[in-house]
Amino acid sequence: MTVKFDINYHAQLTEEANDGVLDQQQLGYVVLANMAQDLLQTKSYVHFDNCDFPGGIQHIGEEWNLIDTIGDKYGDPALAAFGALLHTTQDFYAHSNWIELHVDEAPIPVWDQTLATLPADIVSGTWALGSPKLCGPNAPSHSELNKDSPSSKEGSKVVDSGPNKGKSLFELAYATALSATKVQYARFKTVDLAAGHLRAVRTEGETLMYMIKANAELRRVF
Repeated sequence: MTVKFDINYHAQLTEEANDGVLDQQQLGYVVLANMAQDLLQTKSYVHFDNCDFPGGIQHIGEEWNLIDTIGDKYGDPALAAFGALLHTTQDFYAHSNWIELHVDEAPIPVWDQTLATLPADIVSGTWALGSPKLCGPNAPSHSELNKDSPSSKEGSKVVDSGPNKGKSLFELAYATALSATKVQYARFKTVDLAAGHLRAVRTEGETLMYMIKANAELRRVF
């Protein structure tokens, strides 16, 4: 089984973008929540696989809605939601051809996570375990398109001309995912601690024990 944007890179992106927004305990929880998303291999929207761009957008929006309404953005449920949406945000750049479509721009722009601004020829890799499957015919597979690591087939390609000459597609995907992660952190900073009211939250990833178990499972499987 191939893990999505390699686990260590998800952690690195999340830590590098923090810049003092979260303390070390909070950051550790968010990192675990982020990494735990790779247990959800059958849900295309979690990873922007199978061209499920509408599902990914909705997923990120739902996680933000939880954070905005929970009342305590530093509580476990809100931090779990933040880790989850960061994972999906980061995977977009590794799993779609956004980088390839903007390779002649420096820096490569950060997507605003709306359907209206997606290029007409945007595509993400097909993933057999994931549903729904929304790509058209002849879409590349995940193994062909992913830039999850410097050694992946697509990630190892080096740009031979233009403003990004000499950089690998992995480097560009990582840099753009980092910028996108910083955008999410900036939004998190603006959430009013007193906003909303406490309410029931999802069960997946709700407690620290779940995250610890999920992390242990990830290490065992991968």
